[in-house]
This record gives sequence, C-alpha cells and structure tokens, in this order.
Amino acid sequence: MKHFLYLNWQSAKLALLKILRQPFGSMLTLLMLALALALPLSLYLAVSSVQDWVGRLTATPQITLFMELSAEEADIAAVQTTLAHHPKVKSFTFVSKGKALQDLEQRNGLSGLSDGLEGNPLPDAFVVTPKTLEPREMEMLQKELSGLPMVETAQFDAHWAKRLYGMVEMGQKLTAFLAAALGLALVLVTHNAIRMQILARQDEIEVSKLIGATDSFIRRPFLYHALWQGVLAALLAWGLSCWLSSMANPAIREFAMLYGERVELRVLTPLELAALIGISALLAMLGARLAADHHLRKVEPK
Repeated sequence: MKHFLYLNWQSAKLALLKILRQPFGSMLTLLMLALALALPLSLYLAVSSVQDWVGRLTATPQITLFMELSAEEADIAAVQTTLAHHPKVKSFTFVSKGKALQDLEQRNGLSGLSDGLEGNPLPDAFVVTPKTLEPREMEMLQKELSGLPMVETAQFDAHWAKRLYGMVEMGQKLTAFLAAALGLALVLVTHNAIRMQILARQDEIEVSKLIGATDSFIRRPFLYHALWQGVLAALLAWGLSCWLSSMANPAIREFAMLYGERVELRVLTPLELAALIGISALLAMLGARLAADHHLRKVEPK
C-alpha cells in the first residue's frame, strides 16, 4: 500500500513539475480550458445573483382580492381564515376600505375628500403574496381565490410575473446548455493534449511495454497531468469570474440604484469553488483516460 501511494505521489509531483517547466505552452492550454469554464461559471453567477435579487424584491407579483361593497365582517373573516390556511399563500395583508380611502387622500393631497362623499366607494381588499412565481401556478391560484364568497375580483400583473419568471428560467437553461457544451469542449481539449503527449513518447511507451510495464502504470502520469490541468484551469476560471464581477459590479450597482435596489454579482462560495475544482479535474481526467486507453491499445512493442 505504501509503495502504491508512493508511486502515485511521484507521478503527481512529476506531472506538476512538467507543467511548471513548460510555462508558456502550459499557460496557453490552461487559458483555453479556463475560458471554457469561465463562460458558464460567469453566467451561473449572474443568474444566481438575479435569483437572489428577485427573492428580495418588494414588487413581487401579488394577487389583490377586492371584496364586494356589501361584504360584512363575517365574510371578511371567512376569506381571512381561508388565506391563512391555504398551502399556496405565503402571506397576505388586509386593507380596509377606510384605510384605502385614507391612503388615497394622503397620496394625492386630497384631504377632506371623504367629507364630500355620501359613503366610501372603495372596497375592502386582501393583498396576497403567493409562494411561487411560476405563472401557471399564480393563474390557478387567482382563479381559485376569485371564487371565494363575496370576492368580486381577483387580479394580478400576469405579464410582469411571466416576464420575470421567463427571464430567470431562460438564464438557467442557457447556463446548463453552456456548461454541457463547454464541459464537452474541456474533455476534447484534454483528450487532444494527452494524445499529442502519447504520440511524442511513443518510443518510450513501447520500451516500457517491452520490459513488462502495465497499462495502468503507463497511463498514470498522463492522468495526473490532466488532473493538474483541471485544477489549475478551475482556479484560473475562478479568478477570471471574480475579475469580471469586479468590473461589472459598479455599473450594475449604479443601474440598480435608479430603482432603489442594491444588486451586485456575487462570487463563488467555498463549497461551490470546491465543486468547480472537482468537476474540472474529473472532466480533464476523463479526457485523458479516453485518449490513453485509445492509443495504448495501438502501441505495441516491436
């Protein structure tokens, strides 16, 4: 076991030293791999930042229930009880007709407006915040709540909700597509790099096979070379995403302040960074393994 660990340690150390001894060529390959990782990574951070902002929005799409003018306290209490126990309702606020008229007077500077009216023309209302932004779920909830006793109308800004949800959903799908496409590119780039190394060392591999070296022994240095490439490329991609975030954040903050919001692109958490390094290393090693297995089958001692 100690011998096995020693051989792996030696292979890993020699693979890293080989990368460091060829800084120019290694950096070009690492930059290519880092760019393939940085594109979906930056889009992921942008989409997740938008999701965090959406979760803090005070203008979250809400359903407003307008009661009939003839609604009594018992009717209002019945609707309130239904909303309090509804599984799709996150929260709700009751706005009495008196409060609504008072807010109207204050907002428009019409103090004393109620004195010239025979009665309050405004209805009691409930402002309902649903648990989901999914437009279909909201439409179904709207139809359901509109059927409650003494509820005259139930309305919400469906177009706003659909645009908001569609924007986030499109970003998530685009991120997944880019991650899959560029992940495949990372495997192919690593596959080609290892293939070139194997072809350059073909005579050495033939001699190793001639003296009885196993395929796993011959393949090990190439796998560790790919492992280091994946780890270093992930760290470079992380650095690039941090740089892009720092460059974009001032403009994003300035734009968000126009709407009274504070929005900025976030950076990777330690757990997300560890996942990025792990995925990058695994994809690079997969490309190396495919290349090594394919070419080792063709290399036979003469």
